[in-house]
Amino acid sequence: MAAERGIGYLADWLVSKEARLLADRDKLDLQLREMRSLEQGARKAYLAIALAAFPSGMTIRPSGHGFIKHELRLETQGKWLCSAVLNQKWVLWYFRKPVLLAGMVRAGDTLARFSAATLTRYGEIKLRLHDEVAARHVLCWIGAEARDC
Repeated sequence: MAAERGIGYLADWLVSKEARLLADRDKLDLQLREMRSLEQGARKAYLAIALAAFPSGMTIRPSGHGFIKHELRLETQGKWLCSAVLNQKWVLWYFRKPVLLAGMVRAGDTLARFSAATLTRYGEIKLRLHDEVAARHVLCWIGAEARDC
């Protein structure tokens, strides 16, 4: 089963620099082992995000806070730009305010590009990613090197 193999099973399509940007591989493996009844589409979307090569100075860090225990945070220079929250059937992606305020992602263009995206009451954009293809579209949008950009 993929969960038992950890993140290594995606190595056939990843270039070596992608895996180096992940801040804590062991925590990522733990997050995936903890999830019960995780659909493969959600697992692959989460792994695609965790293992993507982000622009210089950005890292992806497995994290969690409060009741959210399975989360990836895209960070740069102490700013938390985006989040990917793992659920059983999807990954909930957030374009957080810092990435919008910095102009790295424009809200209007992003909402137009992703028809299922919605604006939260906090001024952030959220989007459900059900599979690896959807995750790659988001990764390409933010300038990460992902397969098929």
